[in-house]
Amino acid sequence: MTTPIGRAAVMHDYKADFEIREYPRPAAAPGGLVVEIDVATVCGSDVHAWQGNLSLPVDPPLILGHEMAGRIIEIGDGAEVDSVGQPLALGDRVVWAHVPCGRCHECTVLRMPVLCAKRHIAYLTSCAAAPHFTGTFAEYAIVRADAGRVRVPDGVESAWASAGSCALRTVVKALDLAGRIDRDDTVVVQGAGPLGLFATAMLSLHEPRRLVVVGGPSDRLQLAREWGATHTVLVDPDADPATRIAEVQRITARGASVAFELAGAPGVMTEGVQMMARGSRYVMLGTLGGAPQDVSVSTIVTRGITVIGSMSGEIGDYHTAMQFLDRYQHRFDWNRMLGNTYGLESLAEAMAAMKRMDEIKPIIRPGRKH
Repeated sequence: MTTPIGRAAVMHDYKADFEIREYPRPAAAPGGLVVEIDVATVCGSDVHAWQGNLSLPVDPPLILGHEMAGRIIEIGDGAEVDSVGQPLALGDRVVWAHVPCGRCHECTVLRMPVLCAKRHIAYLTSCAAAPHFTGTFAEYAIVRADAGRVRVPDGVESAWASAGSCALRTVVKALDLAGRIDRDDTVVVQGAGPLGLFATAMLSLHEPRRLVVVGGPSDRLQLAREWGATHTVLVDPDADPATRIAEVQRITARGASVAFELAGAPGVMTEGVQMMARGSRYVMLGTLGGAPQDVSVSTIVTRGITVIGSMSGEIGDYHTAMQFLDRYQHRFDWNRMLGNTYGLESLAEAMAAMKRMDEIKPIIRPGRKH
């Protein structure tokens, strides 16, 4: 019997167009799955890796992509249930996680596997050797035996699940680390991309006194208001940052009691610290690379600001994200976040559109030819 062949968009060099290569379809290992990618979406981390600006090691050739909804086409022995006990069958859709080593201090003592320095991140692993299908900008992918996986609810569209498998599960983790948020809080969200918009939706359910989104472009701020922001502040790259800081201070009266850095833009923490109230909490998760930022340490000290770093999310956060998409789909129009649909041959075009901020979340359908 001839082994089926699958296509993948391969990054062979930084900033270069992607090469469409063909590899034999992999087989499921015990405890693992083989999936056919239904939908993948572009993350800012994919763009940073493509541009050579990611702080994590990147060594081509790579199949980028780590946001996905894959339809199961082969189930390895012992993989008949997902990580939260839901049964799995051929044809079910799943999302899945990076793989921590399970044997380091962070995994076992701190019980924070998202901080594992030896974590297997498939889309940053060379695709040169079999099974080749590492990232999700491809027709097939493998779910390793040791990878957490969650079944996608029937009512959740694949494109929503794909976007939620990174940005939303990351927000779920960050809100958990932030602690209690209630009606007495004034919350500031820096960034109006996928992270910022998902955070706005989730935070709006806490009904804070004020929910301020600082970002752009203006159409994204309009969506933020539709999803629960009480105030928005447009980031004009040509404007003096002091103007934005003053506007946030005016809106909040005493500064943010809780803030989330979700922009990853140069100088975002420089500004964010100045927006904080005394005794506040500042959760950072948007910046994964770039140049060092100037931060007023004395402001952190004298205002008693607690700075919290949040990285990625655990498999339980994926499950929470999928349930959130399902439960609140009639309150929030998740399609408003999604951009145009591209085939593998047009991946560079999709990446460029996201880099230009023309689209919030471009969609990749590997079976689409254009």
